[in-house]
Amino acid sequence: MDFSYSKWKKAAALSAASLLALSAFALTGCGGQGGEKAASSQPAAASAQAVDPNLKPGVAVVHRAADVKYSVPEGVSVLMYHMIGDEQGNAAIMTEANLRIQMNYLRDHGYHPITMQELYDYVTKGAPLPEKPVCITFDDGYLDSYTIVYPLMKEYGFPWTLFLITDDVGKPYNRMTWDQLKEMANSHAVTIASHTLSHPKLHNLATRAEKEKEIVEANKALKYQLGIDNVWLAYPYGDYDDEVIDICKKAGIKMAVTTDAGRVHVGSFPYDLKRAYIGNDISIARFSERLNKDNYTPV
Repeated sequence: MDFSYSKWKKAAALSAASLLALSAFALTGCGGQGGEKAASSQPAAASAQAVDPNLKPGVAVVHRAADVKYSVPEGVSVLMYHMIGDEQGNAAIMTEANLRIQMNYLRDHGYHPITMQELYDYVTKGAPLPEKPVCITFDDGYLDSYTIVYPLMKEYGFPWTLFLITDDVGKPYNRMTWDQLKEMANSHAVTIASHTLSHPKLHNLATRAEKEKEIVEANKALKYQLGIDNVWLAYPYGDYDDEVIDICKKAGIKMAVTTDAGRVHVGSFPYDLKRAYIGNDISIARFSERLNKDNYTPV
């Protein structure tokens, strides 16, 4: 990753500590007003109680209690889900019952799901997050993301992110329609982002033009169909290279997630963020571990 990643790692090593220090200073303040400043320095999206009519589609709005405490955590888990259903023999397909058990766990143990924008601000600026933050993501755009995940997350009041394969929309093999996605985008309950045009291994594509098509055309589809100005991407299979990163930057992508295991930290390279795989074979004990550790127990 000589093009960008090595340079970022050097810069991040020098800046991560200073970002944390600056954030801690902003939270504690200098003098007697520190506590009051910390209580009032919540991100605008986090403290909103009504949806801004000028807000773009496909952007999740968070409603949190005014007394939620904010700080700069040591790390954040980005949970990676796929399909919800009752198919046997495929651990990547989680049952609705298990998903509800996990969402109950988050609610009952004081976790606060965050948006992609909040995650980006944390990674790049050391911005404070609500206590016990977690980022919930679903890949691909299966129909169950509309029929099961969408109403369930609204029930819990959890913001989440859907990474969509745009060429699969409307296909007969268990996919959502654009009308369903439009309803979701206009609800401001979910952030809708790109999982490319057709879900290839980007690194394996022969030319830069093919890689550009997957990223740029997916963004065009999100804009044309849903009015979304997309800046987030999940690499299919977690696969990318330095040329893909360069294309992402030029296409306006600000942050991308992989399938590599681990958590996200202040100063992490924003085009190489780790996620925690969550499947039907992840017990509640292992689920808890993945919320709190970088080197958690593998499946």
